[in-house]
Amino acid sequence: MKTLYLHIGTPKTATTSIQNFCWDNREELKKQGYCYPLFEYRFSNVQKYRNAHFLVGRIKDENGNRQYDQEQEIVREGIGKILSLFEKYDNIILSDEGIWNRGFFQDTNCWERLKEGFKGKEIAVKVIVYLRRQDDFLFSWWNQQVKEGMLASSVLSWGEVVEKLPYIKLDYYDILTQISAYVGKENITVRLFDKRHFAGGTIQSDFLETLHLKYTEDYRVLDSMQNPSLTKNNIEIKRILNMMPDLSKQKNDYFRKVLTQLSEENPEEGRNSMFSEEENKRFLEQFKEGNAKIVQEYLGKDGDLFDDTYLTGGKWQIDNEQMIRDMIRFFGTTVSYLMEENRALKEKDKALKEQLEVQKQHINNIRYKMKHPVKAVSEKLKRTGKE
Repeated sequence: MKTLYLHIGTPKTATTSIQNFCWDNREELKKQGYCYPLFEYRFSNVQKYRNAHFLVGRIKDENGNRQYDQEQEIVREGIGKILSLFEKYDNIILSDEGIWNRGFFQDTNCWERLKEGFKGKEIAVKVIVYLRRQDDFLFSWWNQQVKEGMLASSVLSWGEVVEKLPYIKLDYYDILTQISAYVGKENITVRLFDKRHFAGGTIQSDFLETLHLKYTEDYRVLDSMQNPSLTKNNIEIKRILNMMPDLSKQKNDYFRKVLTQLSEENPEEGRNSMFSEEENKRFLEQFKEGNAKIVQEYLGKDGDLFDDTYLTGGKWQIDNEQMIRDMIRFFGTTVSYLMEENRALKEKDKALKEQLEVQKQHINNIRYKMKHPVKAVSEKLKRTGKE
């Protein structure tokens, strides 16, 4: 039977590293009978190696209006191409972390789309999902939203995110139950996003094991891309900047670049949390029963899905003593960048002026020769004779 391996995240579980690894090693995977295809479809703010995004992708025109017909056509074409690839390969790998949160949206229900597209075909759909503890997942997701900017969720405070939980799915058991209704519980592989649990010690080797493959020296890990989180103070600075009424993509990219650099240079020390310890316990309590069922039904054992170690460094507060320093560093770094860019522009302008002056002299010489052709030829002969 043909098998579609569908990796659905969750978000913030090294999905980009997995996707880059699969693409960089596509030839080695093909030798093993696995295909990681790349389609020509492109979606805004979606990196090209997320090859399953066409199943949930949204397309808008220049006025922000959804293009439903075009979306449906892309889904039909994409599934058609997968069916064609199955004529050559027994196993196909697709990956997109957006499926976890968006997979059951009414307007992007990829499970119905796959069910309809594969109707009457001997194709097994096997789902791979990595899970991280809900509080850690939520913070990492919120961090990325604020860092990304230009999104409705980019201006939400931590309190608002916890209260509203906009479209993010933290009831893991509920989502897995819904997915199992389409593919069968036996076709869902649940892995923990925790280095202590990675087969072979890396996310790449662990992912290969979910495909029933073994990591060997024939595979290459070329992915050097990092997606560092912002520190909590820098998150708040960026969140406020995201509210600027005249925020453009250029300005947003600039702010993100500066704050990411500052977060890398001075990562957070200690283990302070956006929750107090009591708030943390209450938040996780709502998922305790579902998490226990995941352990029993998907991992085949008893116990806790995640450890219950809470952050103990105290709850983050906006008026912490480091905030003023971080604000000063942000403005100082911004000014330094602007000064450097201004200097570079001046040097570029100087070089352009010198180039224009040379071209001007060249043009004047041509004009002189056109006006005085006999004299120009005579002067050239004299120079030739001297040589």
